[in-house]
Amino acid sequence: MDRKQAEDKIKELAKEVTEAAEPVIRDLKTKAEPVYGEVKTKAEPVIKKVKETAAPAAEVVRKRSQKATKVAKAVGQDITLRAAKHRCKEEVFVQYNSHELRTTDIIEKAKKDFVSRGHNITDIKEIQVYIKPSDNAAYYVVNHSETGRVGF
Repeated sequence: MDRKQAEDKIKELAKEVTEAAEPVIRDLKTKAEPVYGEVKTKAEPVIKKVKETAAPAAEVVRKRSQKATKVAKAVGQDITLRAAKHRCKEEVFVQYNSHELRTTDIIEKAKKDFVSRGHNITDIKEIQVYIKPSDNAAYYVVNHSETGRVGF
């Protein structure tokens, strides 16, 4: 059976099910209408009372949330401005014997080594690098489980 025949068969079955279900659905609607009307009539005063009782509290919550939103925005802007003012270029070098290494270079080497072992760069959620000058190497741990070593 090809795809077209399968689709036609499914449509035919769906039509049969729909036709068989229509009388049952009509019967249920006929029986449910009076009950629905009665429930709606009895619920209307309760719903109205709940709305009236909750309206003042809802207004207080709305006003307080507006104030909180304004304060949060102001604080957020203040923090952002402070952070922008205090940004600076940072570089860390490790110097020993006749060597000088930038820590960012070592981290990049560790990432490349991790990827060369068959992992994706996007797998790295966290990386710790331990520089050990006496071994002329840095040891790394990715996501608290995968380890490796890179030389200088």
